[in-house]
Amino acid sequence: MAPAAKSILTPLIRSARYYCKGENFSRTLHSSTIAHRQSTLTDIYKLYNAKSPISVITAHDFISGAIADDSEKVDMILIGDSLSMTAKGYRSTLEIPFDEYIYACKSVMRGVNNKFVIADMPFGSVESSDEKCIESAVKIMSIGKIGSVKIEGGKEMAPRIKRLNELGIPVTGHIGLQPQKFNSFGGYKAQGKQACGAQKIYQDALALQEAGCRMIVLECVPHKISKYITEHLEVPTIGIGCGNGTSGQVLVFADLLGMLDAKTGKFVKKYMNFHNDAVAALNSYGTDVKSSKFPENAQNGFHISEDEYSEFLELASKVKP
Repeated sequence: MAPAAKSILTPLIRSARYYCKGENFSRTLHSSTIAHRQSTLTDIYKLYNAKSPISVITAHDFISGAIADDSEKVDMILIGDSLSMTAKGYRSTLEIPFDEYIYACKSVMRGVNNKFVIADMPFGSVESSDEKCIESAVKIMSIGKIGSVKIEGGKEMAPRIKRLNELGIPVTGHIGLQPQKFNSFGGYKAQGKQACGAQKIYQDALALQEAGCRMIVLECVPHKISKYITEHLEVPTIGIGCGNGTSGQVLVFADLLGMLDAKTGKFVKKYMNFHNDAVAALNSYGTDVKSSKFPENAQNGFHISEDEYSEFLELASKVKP
């Protein structure tokens, strides 16, 4: 950074830190304007070409985005429409309104400075027309710092994916189990367990690659089929419930951390039980409050000098209740 620019920004940063009394605002101002270079598709393809497995995690709000961004071992962030269930409490990904999803995307991106980010195209934003698809993708990309949109669907979506690529909007495909189509799939079931179904997924993958998809998510596809598809494509595959033969893996933030007291898919590995730990912490807090152990005046409170307190008592005595 040029000395003149640094001399101007430094007091602003110090002032922001002073008034905000925390790292979140400082993180956003300081990191986005000075220190960090956000990962790009080029960085992801370096991992792919080096045959280094790509780690992906979803994010649904500012805190999850910031935590994912801080992880040295996570390569990409997906703003998945699964947030409609994990963060918004809807029953499926079909229910979240587009504007509500955009709001969530903006929240996530306030916490992200480093990682490459993919954002889902939620249900209803793609299907009706080319114009609607383009408009929706432009709104998502206009949030800033998002590197690709993700579209569920096979070769039937290829023309719209091709058009987005022509407009300079990178697209990630999503085939196999497509949660937005769970009604037509008869539920959340593995796909490609029969030869003809597996062939269709392979044909979809080739069509999406031909249309210009930069990556393809495979969901709940038998690991032998996922590995075969990965080996016959020239773009990275990101698997969920597909075994370790794909180019990378993705899990939902809330599932991985055990944030919800609910059953998860067999493909999920919980790395902690946040829900139980959080409930235990809240119980400890409630117990401390009820027993007057919290707050401790000396440690958690603010102080007034004896002289000022004496003056206050004198003034207060003159106030009529």
